[in-house]
Amino acid sequence: MEKSNSEFWMQVKLILVGILSIAALLLLYYSRSIVIVSLIGIGIGVLIAPILSFARRKFKIPRALSALLCFVVIAIIIGGASFGIWYLVSDQVESLSKRAPEISANLNSRLLSLFMRYPWLQAQLEALNVGATAQGLVSHFFEGLQTSFTAIGGLLFALIISLYTAVSLNDYFAAVVRAFPQNRQMKAASVLSLCATILRLWFRAQMIDMLILGFMTGIGLWITGVDYWAVWGLLTAIFGIIPYLGTLIVVGCASIITLASEPSLVLWVIAVFVVVQQIEGNIILPMLMKGQVELPEVPLLIFILLMGSWLGIMGVFLAPPFFATMRVLYVELYLPRVGDETR
Repeated sequence: MEKSNSEFWMQVKLILVGILSIAALLLLYYSRSIVIVSLIGIGIGVLIAPILSFARRKFKIPRALSALLCFVVIAIIIGGASFGIWYLVSDQVESLSKRAPEISANLNSRLLSLFMRYPWLQAQLEALNVGATAQGLVSHFFEGLQTSFTAIGGLLFALIISLYTAVSLNDYFAAVVRAFPQNRQMKAASVLSLCATILRLWFRAQMIDMLILGFMTGIGLWITGVDYWAVWGLLTAIFGIIPYLGTLIVVGCASIITLASEPSLVLWVIAVFVVVQQIEGNIILPMLMKGQVELPEVPLLIFILLMGSWLGIMGVFLAPPFFATMRVLYVELYLPRVGDETR
């Protein structure tokens, strides 16, 4: 009788856990904008916390004051960089926008003439109106980008969260560790510290790689005389966070636009991207990632697609740091447990 009662309550507990898990997932999904803002704030706080600690040790500056000074410096750097980038690309963006109908018509006519030998394919292309389709895709992309930035209009809230996180990171860290059983606290502290370290190392290496990649691409396209070289260099830097797929998107857009405006330079566009990617893959990344975490490409790409379907374009950009953190948890917690059970 007691055994049947215990089994009954065990089943009740399992059902309750399942219901609560489903409810938590639904809550997480429908509050994903708040989740994004909060995670961005916590991530920024974790990234800048060592800077505040260094300022406190070196110059005896209180953490709150050093946090404020740090954000002022970051705001000045970001503002200056944004102004410089916009000053560089604004004319090209305006020119590209004005020439969009012309480029669309040229692209459509060139593709039609390219497939003149295949009447059935030509008919499909005429019905498709490739130029208008490409223009519509670009328009939808930028609309999605604008919507994503509007959705994280709580950036100020994220900065406030990051400020409090950076100032009181040690207190929050200790509170999280105390939430674990006493015999697990040392392991929890070690794993959490490793996650923070990996996140900082990844961010530093990724920022350097994106800057070098965008600069080399822009300079290469400028040397070969390709129009809108600054725009393509900037997009290459931004989408460089997405392995392989990001560069393919940019080189595809650059090739299509160049095909419509300057067909003789299409091969140069592809050549520049290929050379830059070879330099990045064989020289830059091995130097930046030496002794650091390397993310496996296939699982990362799948995770990026999942995050993109859930959170939109912001999910695409947030996927790599999340994946790096999850990989640490997988290696440090799951694999040792499986190894112990198989012995």
